[in-house]
Amino acid sequence: MRTPALTSPADPVPVAVRGGARRRRRVLAAAAAAALLAGCGAVRVDTPPALPASPDAAEVARQDEAVMAATIEQTVLQVTADDAGAGVLQQVRAHAEAHTDALGGVWVAWPEGAPEDVATPEVSTAAPTTEPTAADVLALLVAGAGSAREAALTADDDTVAAAMLAISLSRSADAADLAAATGAEAPASSAAPLTPEALLARGADGPTVLILDSARFALETVAARSDGAARERATARAAYLQELVDAALAAGAPDPREGAYDLSVGEVGRDAAGPAPGDGASGDGATGDGASGAGDGASGASDGGSAAAADPSLTAEQAVAVAAEERLLRHWTFSLGLVGPHEREALVAAAEDASQQVRAWGGRLPALPGIG
Repeated sequence: MRTPALTSPADPVPVAVRGGARRRRRVLAAAAAAALLAGCGAVRVDTPPALPASPDAAEVARQDEAVMAATIEQTVLQVTADDAGAGVLQQVRAHAEAHTDALGGVWVAWPEGAPEDVATPEVSTAAPTTEPTAADVLALLVAGAGSAREAALTADDDTVAAAMLAISLSRSADAADLAAATGAEAPASSAAPLTPEALLARGADGPTVLILDSARFALETVAARSDGAARERATARAAYLQELVDAALAAGAPDPREGAYDLSVGEVGRDAAGPAPGDGASGDGATGDGASGAGDGASGASDGGSAAAADPSLTAEQAVAVAAEERLLRHWTFSLGLVGPHEREALVAAAEDASQQVRAWGGRLPALPGIG
C-alpha cells in the first residue's frame, strides 16, 4: 500500500504579529513633536523646552533591540571576511536590517539636535571596535539573542513578546551559522520540546490538537518515505507529537482530528506524488543535518513565507517536514499571548526547538521566524 502523497495543511491558526512596536515608536515621536510645538506660539519665550515623554517598559525593550540590530548591521559593514564567512555575514546584515525596520528604527528625541541647554543621552550604533571581525559580530549576535529572549519572557504586551522571540530566534540561527562558517564554538542553546505538562499549562484546545496531529501525520509520512537517520528522526518526532495529542485529549480537549491531511507545499511539492518507498525513492535528501544554504545571503529574509515553499532545493520529504515544524513554531509563538510572562519559558524553548528542527531538515528561517 502506497503512503500518502506529500501534500500541506493550511495553518488552522494563522498568526501575524507586526507593527505594534513601530506604531508605539511613532506615537512617542509624535508626542515629542507635539511637545516641541507646544513651546511655540502663545508661550513665553523663556519657557523651558518640553521634554519627550518617559518611555514605558515596552518602548525601552524596543529601543534596546533596535539599537542592537543597527549595531550588528554597522559592524558587519566593517568586517572583511573570507569566502566561508562572507555569505553568512551578508545574511546577518540582511536580517539585522529587517529587524531594525520591524522595530521601527532607533528613536532619537531630536534627530537634528536637541534644544539649547537640553541634555539627551547619546545613542550609539557604532561597531564595538575600530577594526571589527567576524568574532565581534558573533558576540553581538549571541548577546542580542539573549537580550531579545529575555524581553520576550518579560514583556507585558503580547505583540512585543512575539516580536522579541522572533528576533531572538533569528539571531540565534545567524550566530550558529556564523560560528560554523568561522570555526568558532557553537553558541549554547536553551531549546527544548514542549512537555505534556507545559502544554496543559498553556491550555489544551481544539486548534492545538489539530496542529499537533497534522504535524504528527506529516512526520509519519516523511518517515515512511525516508531511510536511515531521516527516518529515525521523523519517527521519533511523530511519536513525541502523538504524546502531546494524547495528553491534550486526555485532559478534555475537543477532538477535531482528521483521518489524513493535505501536505502539499506549493512548487516544492511538484514531485511529491513520486515513487513510494521501495519504488526507487531513497529519501537520502531528507537527512539534512544543519542549516542549508547559510551563505545565500538575504534569500527569504524579509518575505516571511514558508521556508518549505521558498526553497526549491528541498526534497519533497524535507519540504513537508520543514512546513510541519514551521506550523509548530508559529503556534508556540502565538501561544505566548495565552499565558503570563512567568509561564512563557516552556513555550519560548519549544519555539526554539521547532526552529532548530526547521534548520535540521534543511530549511532556512526568515528574518522574523514565527510571525513573518
